Amino acid sequence: MYLTAEPLVKEPTQEEMEKAICNLKINKAPGEDSIIAELIKNASQELKTWPYALTCKIWRDEKMPDD
Repeated sequence: MYLTAEPLVKEPTQEEMEKAICNLKINKAPGEDSIIAELIKNASQELKTWPYALTCKIWRDEKMPDD
């Protein structure tokens, strides 16, 4: 058994990522990464897989990648 003071929070699912993308507001200024919501919302399913894989890696490693 693994004991921790933090509650176990499951890794996000692909469906949760899709829902978050659908909820992005359009016609807003881009964030720090300079990516506009319209680009993400209109991306192909193949392109939307990359941010999900990156999010899962960050979730598991509990650290941001260097680059």
